[in-house]
Amino acid sequence: MKYYWKNGFYIDEINFDIDPDSGTYIIPDGYVEITEEQWRMLLKGQATGKRIIIGDSGIPELADRLPTKPNPIAEASKLLQAMQVRAAALAIPAADDAAAFTLAPLCKTWTAGTHYDALEIVNHEGRPYRVVQAVDSLEHQMPGSAGMLAIYRPIDPAPGTHEEPKTFYFGMDVKEGLYYTSAGKLYLAKADLPACTYAPGTAGVWQWEEVADTE
Repeated sequence: MKYYWKNGFYIDEINFDIDPDSGTYIIPDGYVEITEEQWRMLLKGQATGKRIIIGDSGIPELADRLPTKPNPIAEASKLLQAMQVRAAALAIPAADDAAAFTLAPLCKTWTAGTHYDALEIVNHEGRPYRVVQAVDSLEHQMPGSAGMLAIYRPIDPAPGTHEEPKTFYFGMDVKEGLYYTSAGKLYLAKADLPACTYAPGTAGVWQWEEVADTE
């Protein structure tokens, strides 16, 4: 069995006809014979993203992939889409989590060293957040970390009904008349609690009324 290259791999027993007179395979012009070792090496390199070229010696060899040429139209389109998504996020009221949650998959992933304006939407570790106040993001102060609820507020699309309660988290703005879950129990907010740090069930906090277990 012999191996060949010509814009792809060929094997004599599979790809070529036999000359009835000589009993040998008919190899058309332009096909370069390579060893089995070279064939395996080229296959392995191709699988890792390299390209195969014909070297100065006429033998195929591996080369790095060519850099992607810039596409100004595609880049402009991408930038325009990002600007439109950001504008849409800024137009959604702070309290409209349902609309923000719908737009979130189109929004960017949170990155350190980036300036975010209030009302922007960012994604971090699979969860969307609303930027509460303008911030220059720092690597050790990502959404969801301790003390950052005043900057990044998790987006909860639940309407806060008895059937679809919101999940309580420290620092959230609690709204009177909405339902929240905490520690496996259901609570009704009896008053507005801005930036609430009193978890449902806290002794002496009348603003929470336990309704029923959620399970």
